[in-house]
Amino acid sequence: RIIFILHNHLLNLQSFMSYYYKFILFSILSLPLNAQRVLDEVTIKSGRISLPFSEDNRNMIIIDSIFLENSSAKNLSEILQQVVGLDIRRRGNDGIQSDLYIRGGSFDQTLLLINGIKVEDSQTGHHQMNLSVPIELIDKIEILKGSGSRIFGMNAFNGAVNIITKKIKKKGDINLSYGSFKTFQGSASVPFNRKKSSHIISSTFRRSDGYRFNTDYNYYNLLYSGIMEMNNSDLEILFTNSDRKFGANGFYASPEAKDQYEETNGSLLNIKLKKKRENISSESSLYWRRHNDTYIYIRQNPSFYKNNHISHKLGFQNNISIFSDIGITGIGIDLSNTWLRSNNLGDRNRFITTIFVEQLLNKNKFSFTPGIAISIYEKPNNDLFKSKLFPGIDIGYKLSDKVSLNANVGETFRIPTFTDLYYSDPNNEGNENLDPEKALTSELGFKLSEENYRINFSLFRRKSSDLIDYVKTNQNDKWSPLNIKSVITTGFEFDTKLFIKINNNLNTINLGYAYINDDYENDLLSRYSLNSYKHRLILNFDFKLSKIVSNYLSYRYGVREYQDDNNKSVVDYKFSIKREKWEFTFNLNNIFDSKYYETNLVQMPGRNLAVGLNINI
Repeated sequence: RIIFILHNHLLNLQSFMSYYYKFILFSILSLPLNAQRVLDEVTIKSGRISLPFSEDNRNMIIIDSIFLENSSAKNLSEILQQVVGLDIRRRGNDGIQSDLYIRGGSFDQTLLLINGIKVEDSQTGHHQMNLSVPIELIDKIEILKGSGSRIFGMNAFNGAVNIITKKIKKKGDINLSYGSFKTFQGSASVPFNRKKSSHIISSTFRRSDGYRFNTDYNYYNLLYSGIMEMNNSDLEILFTNSDRKFGANGFYASPEAKDQYEETNGSLLNIKLKKKRENISSESSLYWRRHNDTYIYIRQNPSFYKNNHISHKLGFQNNISIFSDIGITGIGIDLSNTWLRSNNLGDRNRFITTIFVEQLLNKNKFSFTPGIAISIYEKPNNDLFKSKLFPGIDIGYKLSDKVSLNANVGETFRIPTFTDLYYSDPNNEGNENLDPEKALTSELGFKLSEENYRINFSLFRRKSSDLIDYVKTNQNDKWSPLNIKSVITTGFEFDTKLFIKINNNLNTINLGYAYINDDYENDLLSRYSLNSYKHRLILNFDFKLSKIVSNYLSYRYGVREYQDDNNKSVVDYKFSIKREKWEFTFNLNNIFDSKYYETNLVQMPGRNLAVGLNINI
């Protein structure tokens, strides 16, 4: 009954705000600023546009360094699998190819960022996770659920995941592991710390014979991170390159396409300058992203069918935060030019300008954040789209220091990728007549934070129009993207964390449950968007036997919209012994050898194990 009442309130809130929030938004933004407040009295993580996750009136989750270190996960994909509301659809082992979904949206509707820089790919959202950073170099992960378009632009249709890399390491380390399927991993990172600068150089290599025919892979990553202090400014430089070569048995076409093969190589260079002075902070970034994708339909016969796509993105973003007695005013601009050369998609380019403005207001226990973004598309070849406005409102109210309520409403928008529009192969066919996706998203949330436990509950609704999904009428037809007229997605999430202290050791239990329902009228077979988890249960248990011996148990259970016979439980376990100079780990994944799928009828690995050794140098 409680959920029913909250759902009715949510519908009323969305209806009311859809008529009045634009007027309120512009009224608030017109208020004069009183620039008397000192910058040090306000705590923010970074520029307003880059990292807006610190506000209490957004549905935000932070995966901290403790969780990253103790978790049974060995890579970013496995970490995100343990977060309620996220759906990581992996193909193959070790996250070698995986797609990121939030609350039932497609991989193209979810944005991945590294240090606040968007790494979306105009060719296809399949490539976003290709630039993921090795887990040992991640400081924390910030996850924003719900519409993020007014904060980041069009690609944050259903949310965003921001990876924050480590800036400073006191010690270097060497990591070695070996496990099932002749899987080997070796990595080394070396820090260089000076009086006014810190640098990290890291290299990671992974290989495996694969857990079934044609699922072998080789992975290599090189990363440099540096920060230099200059008067009142910080200069940060990040460069990362990720190279993957892997057998793709049934990954993209039908399960019968067992001989597929793919090679990807992605690079990101970001030069960021942060400045602080009195009541203003600014952050400017110049960034370049390159991605090369080579796909072969028959690995032993490349001449039968082969695709090669090379994309570049050159961008500049500048974010300014102005602090005053009424709150924080955020202004930002993002300029990006993307161009693609492809033997299948042709030569394409897009230039996008996005302007952001928002105002955070705090009064007693009430906080109010109206904001707006506008994206302008210039000369995108034949796929000309109109410019789009993204307004939104976040509202928060603290009942006490421990209990808070929040609500938000926002519009969101996504233009088709070049693959949606132009791609063609023996199993897929593009659609040049696609319209952009649009949606209105609203949410109500409740947070309780006590010393020994935390509880989060949220109820959300998304009304999408012209939603793009790959569909077909008959099983033997080609997959083709189509605009589905109307889809209403409703659901709720519950997440709780319990802290238990035993023998001076802090143990945690994390339980999460999510429910999603897609309401639409369509008899077509859906490949991506409309096959989300209807029920999703996650349990993580981190318990310590002593100061040096730790155990971590992860349980996941999910029921998808389709594939009713795939309702399997997956249990992972990690045992570790940690000393000052070294750490030994034992990972046992899929303990009960469950047969399950995450996407496209690609069976995931059965029971497998890995042992590892970390040495501090």
